[in-house]
Amino acid sequence: MRNVLYVAFLLTLVCPAWSRNEPKSLSALANGDAPPCPEHPGIRTRRSEVASRFGSTVSIVREARRGNRGCEYSVQVEAGQKGKKIFRLPHPDKREFSIIDFSPNGRSLLLEGQITDGYPNLDYRDVEVLVTNLSNSEIHWVNVWDLFGWRDCDATVESQGFASDGKLVLRPRPAVWSSHRRPNCVTAPGLYATGLQPNSAQKLPDDTTVKRYGKAVHSSYEPCQTDPDIIGACFKFHGRLSFWNGTPSARIWRIGTKRILGVRNEILPKDVNPHMDFGVEAFGNFTVCPFTEERPGEMQMVCVEAVDNVVYRKP
Repeated sequence: MRNVLYVAFLLTLVCPAWSRNEPKSLSALANGDAPPCPEHPGIRTRRSEVASRFGSTVSIVREARRGNRGCEYSVQVEAGQKGKKIFRLPHPDKREFSIIDFSPNGRSLLLEGQITDGYPNLDYRDVEVLVTNLSNSEIHWVNVWDLFGWRDCDATVESQGFASDGKLVLRPRPAVWSSHRRPNCVTAPGLYATGLQPNSAQKLPDDTTVKRYGKAVHSSYEPCQTDPDIIGACFKFHGRLSFWNGTPSARIWRIGTKRILGVRNEILPKDVNPHMDFGVEAFGNFTVCPFTEERPGEMQMVCVEAVDNVVYRKP
């Protein structure tokens, strides 16, 4: 007990007071991370989690294309109910995009764009938001520094979703950079409601709860068999998938052998990914495609195309 109390005392010394009482942060429904550019000519595609509300589905699809001009990126949002609507997002090589949530009436969508150009970002305005009507897919990004009326200051801003009246809810906090050149825009985390007009952000009470209107219905997915860097034919075997400490974390034991295969980038099929975690083992028939040759004493790197007859166990 004395050790526990001593640790608690140390935490009070090293942790800011606001970190123990800060408003809860909600995760985005989907994160559109860019796939690594392939080493060989071709296109690598990554689809984000699929967000859904009232039967409408939305996802972010990113491509990295290796061609004669080097690596080129593209990113688009695919939205549909009965049909499919596609609209492209700007600056795919310098932004990470997230689907935050649907509006309370389900007609609009809040997207966030994080600028990834430079660290620390010398332009300092590194978060943009977009509210688009799903019926017409209009694109108009707004920088959150303008919504707060901030000037030359640093912050970490997390988009939270919509208030019940349709306003955006943002969660700024002091910058998480280990060092930065400008003062912090805020002294403690908080929730703010804002329209899309400059200087419209207003502080919300500390006990405000933000509601999620949509939900994620499918995990992120990266096609395996069509990857440009596959070096040979895909093959099938009975194996056990589990997570390990180290890189790659996702590894498959070929049952009946001493071979361990590493799953490149830890990308798993969307029907398997939600069930996996440390301490979970998945037994099944795996179809994988190789990125490297099979060599004695080396872990062969693969991607997973499919898994059949899966049984999940906790050792």
